[in-house]
Amino acid sequence: MHTIIAKLRLHFLLLAGTALFIFTCSCDRKAGEAAVSDKPLAVFQNKLIDIAFETATSIPVNPHIKDRSRAQAAVVETCLELSQSKRALGFIERIDNWRRGSCYADLAFYCVQHGYTVDVERYLNLAGQISETAEDWRRDRIRIKIAKTHTVLGQTKQANQFEADVVDSEAGKVAGVKAMISDADSFDEQMKTLEALIAIGNFDILKNVLQAYAQLFNRFYNDTKQRSLAEEKIKTSWDKLPVFIRMELLMELAGFALDHEDQNKAIELVNEAQLLMDDHQWPLEHRIPMMAKLVGLRFRAGDIENARTDADTAIALFNAQKSKIVNIYRAEALRPLAQAYQSIGDTEAALSVYKQVVEEGVKNPNSRPCAEDLSATCCSMALYAVEPDAELWIRIHQISEELGQPW
Repeated sequence: MHTIIAKLRLHFLLLAGTALFIFTCSCDRKAGEAAVSDKPLAVFQNKLIDIAFETATSIPVNPHIKDRSRAQAAVVETCLELSQSKRALGFIERIDNWRRGSCYADLAFYCVQHGYTVDVERYLNLAGQISETAEDWRRDRIRIKIAKTHTVLGQTKQANQFEADVVDSEAGKVAGVKAMISDADSFDEQMKTLEALIAIGNFDILKNVLQAYAQLFNRFYNDTKQRSLAEEKIKTSWDKLPVFIRMELLMELAGFALDHEDQNKAIELVNEAQLLMDDHQWPLEHRIPMMAKLVGLRFRAGDIENARTDADTAIALFNAQKSKIVNIYRAEALRPLAQAYQSIGDTEAALSVYKQVVEEGVKNPNSRPCAEDLSATCCSMALYAVEPDAELWIRIHQISEELGQPW
């Protein structure tokens, strides 16, 4: 009897040891994947991201679920920009509405782009399940994001299924991904496909198609003829689009030129965007962010002196006329300028402007917009690697702790 018991005990220990080994290997594999996908960040960046998400999450679900989820999704986007996919996944699981599905789809797309394919199918399935419970454009926005990932994976049939019959605002977006991964032989075919979409005459489709042309501009940048054709098509097709969308397209093209180390082309495009801005009247809350974006691009293109001058002009303009901006929009208007100062290498000025952004973000007596602004500002500082000093840390924590009724 003792022998049998001993053998059973040994058998049990062997089974337990095997199970522990399998579990440990599984954990190691998952830990390895997490380590690969999460880029090390500075301590202050980690702290800012956590504060950003917890601040967004402090907004009550009822009646502010839309604002809460939008702010949470913005933190997820920041995580992915900073290569924090594991952290992003944890945040996604705490989003309560359709944006959770949208973020799962974003995560799947990120993983495919960065070679982390182990759980892509699971993320796509989760996104797809949530899309089935969403309505109208929300459903289609998730489905288009799913289609984009299938497109990158070369799964044309699945991509077509998810792209079919979407609302106009989402139609044509997959074409941009096709442009990103296209080869030289497909350029003419893609141009014809995009021209056919333009011929539909729909505003939303046109806007999405011009984004696809911008991707072709980037994808075939080294082929001057093809690049020029894509640029020409953008500029000859955008008459029905608002000026600010034209400016955004020009700035996107300038960014692509800089990615290809073509400063001359970038300056040409930046100057073109500058003319568009100068030739039109803008509410200050729109003009300041546009000026800020042009500052960053101008600096990268080597026009350092004018970039600095324009940044100083923008902050002076904001301080002189900020009373014209409704207080709920002031932080959002000023935040890009703090980013611009960091982009031109002036961290001291960037920190000073961020401090002003934080204060402008609490002018409204309701906590919901204050929480949204604080979360967005923490994301911005993390993304642009601007470390708060002791004074700003104290203020950030103070604002966070004081959030409450009325929301």
